[in-house]
Amino acid sequence: MDARPRAFPLLPNMPPDARAHGIHPGAAHSSPPLRPVTRQADEPCEPCELRAPRGRHHRERPLCSALLAAVLAIGCRGAEAPTGPLPAAGGERMRGDAMAAPLPGDAAPVAAADAGATDAGALAATPPCTTDDTSAVEGASAPHDTLTLTKVGFAELPGWADDKLAEAVPSFLRSCEKLRALGEDAPIGADGHGGRARHWRKACAAAAKVAPDDDAGARAMFEAEFVPYVAAGTAGPTGKLTGYYVAELHASKTRHGKFQTPVLGRPDDLVMVDLSSFIKDAHGRRIWGRMDHGELVPYYTREQIRKGILARRGLELMYVDDPVDLLFAQIEGSGKANLDDGTTMWLEFAGKNGRAYRGVGGVLRGGGFLKPGEGTMQGIRAWFHDNPTRFDEIADQDASYVFFMVSKRPGAVGSQKTILTARRSMAVDRAFVALSTPIWVETRAPVPGKKGITAVWRHLLIAQDTGAGILGAVRGDIYWGDDTEAAELGGRMGGPGKYWLLLPRGVAR
Repeated sequence: MDARPRAFPLLPNMPPDARAHGIHPGAAHSSPPLRPVTRQADEPCEPCELRAPRGRHHRERPLCSALLAAVLAIGCRGAEAPTGPLPAAGGERMRGDAMAAPLPGDAAPVAAADAGATDAGALAATPPCTTDDTSAVEGASAPHDTLTLTKVGFAELPGWADDKLAEAVPSFLRSCEKLRALGEDAPIGADGHGGRARHWRKACAAAAKVAPDDDAGARAMFEAEFVPYVAAGTAGPTGKLTGYYVAELHASKTRHGKFQTPVLGRPDDLVMVDLSSFIKDAHGRRIWGRMDHGELVPYYTREQIRKGILARRGLELMYVDDPVDLLFAQIEGSGKANLDDGTTMWLEFAGKNGRAYRGVGGVLRGGGFLKPGEGTMQGIRAWFHDNPTRFDEIADQDASYVFFMVSKRPGAVGSQKTILTARRSMAVDRAFVALSTPIWVETRAPVPGKKGITAVWRHLLIAQDTGAGILGAVRGDIYWGDDTEAAELGGRMGGPGKYWLLLPRGVAR
């Protein structure tokens, strides 16, 4: 089998999902290949683009265009790496310290194709320029990362024969419901690199015929309908995989006693601008802000909101008894509120102020309050428990703020507006992976009840969520669920991992 990296042409742009977009192969095999383009650290913003052969959907305007500058006068920075712990999907999402344990059989990373590559089989996608820390652009990708996909066989996926693949089928079918609502020629992914909706029809129809618990049937379906590609970023095929969960809250519909911290709904003056409506290669980026005398300006910071700048607007959905619980619900992007009247309410993401995210774990480590390895959810909670009077001081250093709405459906809702499936849904960087994509994952995960112990974890997940901190070609956040074990595993997980994208036959060959 030809194992060389393959190049794939671009498809026309599509209107992005509410919170997601992707960049990866997406056209018929008969089209001419892309010419790899990368941007060096000292180069100006233009051109921050992918270039296709003349006449093949050439992108004429980079993201860092005059229009974007006019929207918020946002420039591009150099190759500055993010500081502190990497956040994850949903609302803002950050994760704990990375586990140092290597992957089983992990070899030295294989470098992705660079700008000077001459192999016609290399796919190199350079995301738009990163933005200033004070900007309100959502979804700026990791600086200068590229995605290279190399076609492999299913036999090369470690552990493929051992997974209970029937468990992944219901999750995939939930994504198929979203695909079914699209027209035949609708591009998949914000830039159309996931092919057209028609390319996914056959796979969705085949998945619907798989009987529950029929792992052999599910395996045969995936092998018949999809082609696996190992994903590699600029640093190679090994990236960072973390975990998240539904945060539990204890709340009341009225403010009294210990229930003093408000959970706010989306303000009516919060504006979201989808840059894809104005810029051809915006890659689904969005801006959050508010109108001030006809101009879009950044929205209020977390500190301003805490001090009451949105008071008396009737935004309070409920009141919680612990601000730390609300902080983690905002980090995770959803919540399960157990009310004092015995009822349960589910919260889902409704919007955010668009301010740059700064994880509290990074704040605490930067201040010398946490030792290496303590920046997990459990470690952060323990510090706040021991230092309750310093919560506002620490939390206000993260200017970002997430607003909620009461969900009509029980369960966590991802960016694709589907209910997430525990251990079968994953958040991805929308600049590289289109939602609905099945992804084979190899990493290590915490062992329940055994602190500091991890085990090999290989399973098939579906890309159904995104997050402000999920940045990079090989970067994922695994959804663990809404119970106590999910909180333990999701709060502790964070380390190296690899994944393989499964693309429908006909999307790319």
